[in-house]
Amino acid sequence: MLLYVFVALVLLLLNEYRLIKKYISAINDPEGKLEESAMQKMIGRLIKPFTVIRFWITHKLLNDELNYNS
Repeated sequence: MLLYVFVALVLLLLNEYRLIKKYISAINDPEGKLEESAMQKMIGRLIKPFTVIRFWITHKLLNDELNYNS
């Protein structure tokens, strides 16, 4: 039981540290020109093919009213 409480407190402290670090970096860079972290870049690369496929399905495959010549 004590181990679970300790792990939960460590996770809360790590989350607070992350939020404080993000807040301080936002104050130092008000224009939002910070670089993306490695995790954000990796997630972006993983999600991009799905967004391209979704865009193709919604705009090319399902939107066929513009394809008729009448």
